[in-house]
Amino acid sequence: MSFFVKGILLEQKKEPMLTRSTLVMRQEFEYFDCDFPDVPVEELSKEQIIEIARIAEIIDESDGKPLWEKLEKANLGEGGTLIIDAIDDEPYISSQMSIGIHQQEKLALGIELCEKAVLPEKVYIAMYRHILDANFGIPKKIGKYKVKKIGGLYPAEGRVYHHIPKGKNSVIVGTCAMLHLARAAEESRKMSTCFITVAGDAVKNPRNVEVPVGTSVEKILGLCGLNENPEVIVVGGSMTGRAIFEPENELVGPTTRGVIALTRSYGTYSYNCIGCGRCDHACPKALSVSSLRKYAEFGKLDKLESHDVSQCIGCGACSYVCPSRIDVAAAIIKAKKQIDLAKKEGTL
Repeated sequence: MSFFVKGILLEQKKEPMLTRSTLVMRQEFEYFDCDFPDVPVEELSKEQIIEIARIAEIIDESDGKPLWEKLEKANLGEGGTLIIDAIDDEPYISSQMSIGIHQQEKLALGIELCEKAVLPEKVYIAMYRHILDANFGIPKKIGKYKVKKIGGLYPAEGRVYHHIPKGKNSVIVGTCAMLHLARAAEESRKMSTCFITVAGDAVKNPRNVEVPVGTSVEKILGLCGLNENPEVIVVGGSMTGRAIFEPENELVGPTTRGVIALTRSYGTYSYNCIGCGRCDHACPKALSVSSLRKYAEFGKLDKLESHDVSQCIGCGACSYVCPSRIDVAAAIIKAKKQIDLAKKEGTL
């Protein structure tokens, strides 16, 4: 695959969150009953592992899909690859990688169960290599599983496919889902929590936290504390997340990767486009981003279609490099939604 040959190099800003242990918010956990309660973990069958994932209601944070459905559909066999996603290549975010650093035993058990369910030929854990601010080395193995360091420019997440032989099957699962699978198999514990990075210059005690699904952003920020009132709070990654204005009403879910509180908003001011073309150069899909922005601005949906706007992955690289501080990505994503709506209504 060649569409990730372009991109940008980002300052990661993963400390001190990554080297600190996970901060757990107190709660009452939910447990489940099944038809095979006395089967040792190491003797669970493929069908039993899938059933445990279903009963435990595990959602894979990497794509928001139920884990049991992914395991049931996948039967990788010869040439198949199971990839454990611990890349976290956006600045600040380290919620998946942290599990690979601090909870290796549970992660390895979860991977072992997943491997037994999908029967791959190869298994590896993918981690981002360019963590220059961390004061530790990325492990070569977690349990018996090899760690592959994914390098290159942002966005690196799609680069894991370079390691898969062309035409072979693969399945990608997140580290958080693997941890929940291990807990479900060992403790009959349902997935009721999610792992989130809380960071930004307004946060007093930046950490990776484990909180109940449905916790408000306000409570999560209260758990870590604030140095001062933030000008902007972003839910998700700093590149692909969205600004929120009512943290007391914003609830986190299984796919929420971060809460970032900043003392200064990127969108405080902006200038007119100077036609430098940096957004075009940064786009990992090699789109004519400057043209897409203009068409989006003037609502020319047919032109957007003809310039492959559907190929935009919403990585935010174009906004990041814009010297005029224009939120290019937001304009294009909004236009994509307008195109989808127009197609549904039959007006395009």
